[in-house]
Amino acid sequence: MNGTILGIVDKQIIYQNNSTKPNRNVFVVGGPGSYKTQSIVITNLFNETQNSIVVTDPKGELYEKTAAIKLAQGYQVHVVNFANMIHSDRYNPFDYIERDIQAETVATKIVQSENSEGKKDVWFSTQRQLLKSLILFVMDHRSPDQRNLAGVTQVLQENDVEAEEKGENSPLDKLFLSLNMTDPARRAYELGFKKAKGEMKASIIESLLATISKFVDAEVSHFTRFSDFNLQDIGEKKVALYVVIPVMDNTYESFINLFFSQLFDELYKSAANNHAHLKNEVDFILDEFVNLGKFPKYEEFLATCRGYGIGVTTICQTLTQLQALYGKDKAESILGNHAVKICLNAANDMTAKYFSDLLGKSTVKVETGSESTSHSKEESHSKSDSYSYTSRSLMTPDEIMRMPEDQSLLIFSNCRPVKATKAFQFKLFPKADSLVNLSQNDYQGQPEASQETKFQDKVNKWNQVVKAQQQTLKSDEISSEEEEKLQDSIDQDLKTQHKKMLG
Repeated sequence: MNGTILGIVDKQIIYQNNSTKPNRNVFVVGGPGSYKTQSIVITNLFNETQNSIVVTDPKGELYEKTAAIKLAQGYQVHVVNFANMIHSDRYNPFDYIERDIQAETVATKIVQSENSEGKKDVWFSTQRQLLKSLILFVMDHRSPDQRNLAGVTQVLQENDVEAEEKGENSPLDKLFLSLNMTDPARRAYELGFKKAKGEMKASIIESLLATISKFVDAEVSHFTRFSDFNLQDIGEKKVALYVVIPVMDNTYESFINLFFSQLFDELYKSAANNHAHLKNEVDFILDEFVNLGKFPKYEEFLATCRGYGIGVTTICQTLTQLQALYGKDKAESILGNHAVKICLNAANDMTAKYFSDLLGKSTVKVETGSESTSHSKEESHSKSDSYSYTSRSLMTPDEIMRMPEDQSLLIFSNCRPVKATKAFQFKLFPKADSLVNLSQNDYQGQPEASQETKFQDKVNKWNQVVKAQQQTLKSDEISSEEEEKLQDSIDQDLKTQHKKMLG
C-alpha cells in the first residue's frame, strides 16, 4: 500500500496518499504511553511498500522489528547509527561539499556542537572560519583518504600555530600562505584566523581541537572516513534508512543535524536532475524530532517538499518542546505547514488547549425556564419553558487530556476534524510479530559498488595531480636522491589509499 495511515474511523482506515493537498506532512503529538511507535511509526513502516523511507530510531528497535519486512518488500536497507557507530553504514560529511558555502555549513555545525547557540561571538566565528579553511585545504590539497575530519586533525597536528621566532609566520601560516592567492582555502584562512593576534591564535586552536576531539576517537574516525552509500540514492532507489539516535545523550546532536541537513539538500539536488521531482518519492518519519537539533529553514522545507515528492511526519511529545527549540513564531509556522495534525494524547495544558482551539466551537441548545407559586387562598403554580443557544468548545482541554488511550484526534487543513481509533500495528498486521527480527548489533555496513567507483575516480584524479607536480619538480632539476624519495613516497601513498579507505 502507498500512503500514510492516520487512524481508523467506523472500522475504515483513514490515510493520505501522495497526491494529498496542500501537502502530505503530518504533525503528531503524543507523550509517553501514547502508542506513537505502535500506532504511527511501525504501522506506516509496515504499510508503505513503494516510497523510500527515512525513519529516526531512538533505541534501534524499529530496525530490529521492521527491517526484515522491508527487505522482503524489496527495499535496500541502510542504518546510520549515531549511538553505536561500529554497527552502522559510514557517513563522511565532506563527500557532499561542492561549494565554499557547504564547507562553511559543515564547519558551523561541528563548531556548534561544543558552543551554546547564544555565544556566537568572535571566538565562535574565528573557530568556524579556521575549520572551514582546513576543510577546503584537505578537499583540494590532500589525497582522497584524507578528505575527512581525521585529515583535518592531522593537518593541525603537523603544523604548529606558534612561530619559531618572534615575528615569523607559524608553520600553519606558511602552509596556507604557500597557496595561490585565489585559492579558497587561503582566502578563508586570511580573512578569518590569520587576522587573530598573539595568544588569541593559540586559544582558538586549543578550542577547535577540543571541539573536534570527539572525532579523533577510533570508532568515530572510522565512521566519518567514508560514505558507504550516497544520500541521493534515497530519492532514486527504494531505500529504507534507519537513523539510530542516542537516548539521553546530545553529544552528537549537531552532527546528526548536519546529516539531515545534507540529506534534505541532496534530495533536492536529485529532484533537480529529474525535472524537479524525485525518481522515487520519500517519506520521512521523524520521531523524537526535537532531538535532531534546530534546522534553520525547516518550515521552508516543509512548505516546498511536496512538489519534490517528499512527505514528512514530525513527531513530538508536546508542543512546549517545539516552542522551546524554535520559538513561538517559528513553531507556529512549522505547525501550519503540516496539512494533518494528530493528537494521540496531551501531556500538558498547553498542548491540550492548542488542540481544543483547533477543534473550534459548536452551538448547543440550553434549556431555560421560570417557575412561580402563589400563596393566596387559591394557591396556584405556573411554569414556563424557554431555550437559549450558546457556544462551547467541541472538546475542552480537560476532555482532551482525559481521552481514552485508544482514541486520537485528527485535524485536517481542509476537512472537518474527527475522533479516530489509533491504528495499532499489531491489529492491522497481526502476523508481523511472528516474523524473524534482526539485531542492530549484528548490522555491518558495506560500501556500495558505486561509492567504491566514485572513490577510485577521485584517487585517479589525485594521481594525475601528483604526477603533474612530479613533472614540475623534475623540470626544476631536483637531485636524483630527492626524486627517488619523492617517487617512493608517491608509490607508497597510492598503494595504501584504497586499502585504508575501504578497510
